[in-house]
Amino acid sequence: MKIAVCAKQIPDPAVEITYSEGSIVRPEEQVLDDTDRYGIEVALQLKEKYDAEVTIISMGPSGTQKGLQQALQMGADKAIFVDDDSLKGANSLMTANVLSEMAKSLSADIVIFGTESTDGYSGTVPQQVSRYLDLECISYVKAIEVDDNVTLTRQTVEGSEKLNMPDKCVISVTAGGVEPRYPNFKDIMAAKSKPIEQVPLGDLNMSSKQNLEFIDIENVENSKSGDKIIDEGEAYQEIVNKLKELKVIWKL
Repeated sequence: MKIAVCAKQIPDPAVEITYSEGSIVRPEEQVLDDTDRYGIEVALQLKEKYDAEVTIISMGPSGTQKGLQQALQMGADKAIFVDDDSLKGANSLMTANVLSEMAKSLSADIVIFGTESTDGYSGTVPQQVSRYLDLECISYVKAIEVDDNVTLTRQTVEGSEKLNMPDKCVISVTAGGVEPRYPNFKDIMAAKSKPIEQVPLGDLNMSSKQNLEFIDIENVENSKSGDKIIDEGEAYQEIVNKLKELKVIWKL
């Protein structure tokens, strides 16, 4: 079994995010998105069951590759990434296209995600990848049981449901669904010798042309605080006058 885990490097959440021309300004050193740790944990539990190969796949500025190293420290076998200027500001559909082509290049059986990134919050990429790969998507997985078969428990509107994991599928894992493991010193040192490979965008079977044009971004004004009214028995009249001023009411 070959498993691809989609992981994103993001600016350190402890540092304020800045924007330029509608895109996040990404520093040289980025960290592993915490939501992806849950997906990696599910992959590692499957690895232990099936002796599977777990590959981290990522798109975006690689920088110091700290985030990818953190993923390898958890126990993944290797990492590959695409870093191309033409993908700057890519929307979720373009991101899904790139990640699906990377998964194809690995002949991945299972593709695993966190539910959504904490710097984008679109939450749509797992479903879009499943369409590109023509695979079933099992979203909002909150628990995994690995016995003779693999049983996934997914969150639903009504509560939850259990189902057997197909041989080939896309999975998104909710935060808190499993407990991500923390690497020890041995894991950290072992990760230093694990391969991290850049995949040229030209090696993927796709076009990097985005059907997206950036127009403008504007700051939203802070909402103004309301007027304070001290009720001395006639406050209702001030409220009525304000409602008339706003044309909410005309007569009373």
